[in-house]
Amino acid sequence: MNTLPHSPTDRTENDGGRSLSTWVQRHLARISESFWFCLTFVLFLLMGPFSAIVVLIGLGSLASEENRARMNEPASL
Repeated sequence: MNTLPHSPTDRTENDGGRSLSTWVQRHLARISESFWFCLTFVLFLLMGPFSAIVVLIGLGSLASEENRARMNEPASL
């Protein structure tokens, strides 16, 4: 004996655009913008203090003698 003769998943009628998938499709740009904002904010909070170390290492490698020897400065006027 089936206690639920009409389950909500068996409905094929039009619900007037109130289903979750149609709502997500209409608001996808806003959802993705919020997602990327939250993701970058969390990454900024996690890596904020430590990103300075990476920048200093990168600047140090750019300023090394080997890289300075390969760089050509423009001729003075």
